[in-house]
Amino acid sequence: MRFLLFTLMCVAVSANAGTAAVYKWVDENGVTHYSDQPHPGAQKIQIQAIQTYKAPPGQRAPPAMARGRTSAGPVYSTCVVSRPTSEEMFQNTQTVPASVHVEPDLRSGDRVSVLLDGAPVPSNIPLDSEFALNSVYRGAHSLSVKVEDLTGAVVCQSPSVTFNVRQSSVLAPNSPLAPPATTAPSTPVAPTTPLMRPH
Repeated sequence: MRFLLFTLMCVAVSANAGTAAVYKWVDENGVTHYSDQPHPGAQKIQIQAIQTYKAPPGQRAPPAMARGRTSAGPVYSTCVVSRPTSEEMFQNTQTVPASVHVEPDLRSGDRVSVLLDGAPVPSNIPLDSEFALNSVYRGAHSLSVKVEDLTGAVVCQSPSVTFNVRQSSVLAPNSPLAPPATTAPSTPVAPTTPLMRPH
């Protein structure tokens, strides 16, 4: 009962918040009462104003992903394939050395993808260091690099560089890939004896 009465009094006080005075007294049964109306023998309790806080007006914070990034102009000034060079030729190999360059340095969260003939190369690509493209078969191929941000949006993409891989035919007589020539084993041939017929 006391709690309910006290709660009701707090609600009444908050309705008149600011300069409201509350009166407190104890009746003949020992029950404590609170009221906003004066009562004979009541003690006046001064209630302080309710403390509130209002934030100063300001701009909304940008989403966490975009913080620290500017939207003016391109993010990267350069993203290029530095190796192989355009129309470079590789002879008798299935491994091609490659290198890519991005400027300025890669931002945290951005990732580099290298595309060989339009398909991503599955590996971690080091920037400004040489890495190997494996299983590149004979013919013309294209290589490009792209940088994606956290959302997967492409923020930089290089033009494609075309290079060629030539491999000698296995059927060519002087091919390094041709199997070694085999010669028939030299086995002594037994002399033939003429067949004689009985007379």
